Amino acid sequence: MCSEINSPRIVVSAISSLIDRTIDIQVIDLQPQQEIEIRARRTTNSLKPLSLESNAKYRANNEGIVDLNTQQPLSGTYSGINGMGLFWSFEVVEVQENIKKDDRPSHPLSPHIITLSLLIDHVLVDEVEIKRLWLDEQISRYSVKEHGLVGTYFYNENITTPLPGIIILGGSEGGIYEYPAALLASHGFSVLALAYFGVESLPKNLVNIPLEYVKTAIDWMKQRNEVTNGWLGIHGTSRGAELSLLSASLFPELRAAVALNGFAVAFSGIVPWTDEKTLPPAWLYQDKPLPYLSPENPIAVALSCKDMWNERRGNPLGQWYSALASDPEATKKAEIQVEKINGPVLIISGEEDDVDTVGLSQRAIKRLEEHRSPYPYDHLIYPGAGHSIGIPNLMIAYKQGNTKDNAYASKDSWAKTIAFFKKSYYNYIMKEEIL
Repeated sequence: MCSEINSPRIVVSAISSLIDRTIDIQVIDLQPQQEIEIRARRTTNSLKPLSLESNAKYRANNEGIVDLNTQQPLSGTYSGINGMGLFWSFEVVEVQENIKKDDRPSHPLSPHIITLSLLIDHVLVDEVEIKRLWLDEQISRYSVKEHGLVGTYFYNENITTPLPGIIILGGSEGGIYEYPAALLASHGFSVLALAYFGVESLPKNLVNIPLEYVKTAIDWMKQRNEVTNGWLGIHGTSRGAELSLLSASLFPELRAAVALNGFAVAFSGIVPWTDEKTLPPAWLYQDKPLPYLSPENPIAVALSCKDMWNERRGNPLGQWYSALASDPEATKKAEIQVEKINGPVLIISGEEDDVDTVGLSQRAIKRLEEHRSPYPYDHLIYPGAGHSIGIPNLMIAYKQGNTKDNAYASKDSWAKTIAFFKKSYYNYIMKEEIL
């Protein structure tokens, strides 16, 4: 009697999972030491959809198994042992033109549909389609357009017990930064993704943003039944990191602050590079500018940066922010008073960021040390990583540092961010119960 021979196939631990979750991927029923290739592909949801692909070749072990968690590829778009390497090493292979609007998903939080293909001797043997989700099925998405606020609120509609609340702030792209908010809500928080410029009735540019706007968001969150009393966290990315630290230093209701890929000093507003003599502030409080870098426009640098940008000669932002922060005395005055924050602080930076986010963020740690802050604080600094640190298991967007170190930084810092907020909330609750 002939024994049945199974065809090689891809086995995944979860067909549907959150984007920040790791999944196990194996190929089974191979011949011992057989060489195979796995390709991954997906299409982005954007005005001009991008076709993304990654690939890797492997050699089966003596049991006829390839396990991405324990085996490194022979070659491919990533190297080393990394079970999610095919996900963060995606590369753009095509920009799709003339796509009808009706053919695209309805909103940016549409699931990522990824196809994994198994090839042996260049022949397709098996395919598996997996779905990567931005939010758990129990999370509701509510558009906020009230009290002058513009944002999106994510909350678990099936839980009657209030959850800790977090406000999410994006960076210089403007608009509503929903991605981390949706995921954090899926990890046990009630989260408001708050826009502060560049959309609807808000200021068109990141200029003269009143910090009282964040206070309005705080008061709005305090009124929500899904948000626990007494504790709110705030998280900002890039220029939003400034706003996160500034807001937490002014409003004691914010009891935990995260600053990702940003600064612990206040910079000017974002305006086109010109020969104007002055630069406007980014942030106002009580109708007055907070100290910032710098009211005086470094005109020669501005025009040089403009030429670099127009001619696509590298990234001029490093040169620009270095010029703004070139005066030590002015930089000292523009430091954010993080010692006034009513809770722990977590700062995250990559050493390969084109802008000196490490040095400009370390100023916060120095201030906290000098003022002997009673709360925990930490500065996570990642070698080899740049401005792409953020949500794990995604294609590395900025070509700063290398993809492998950026991927590690995102995975490590994201897990520590979730743990940071949960620990801060837990410590607050325990302290309140003791009192």
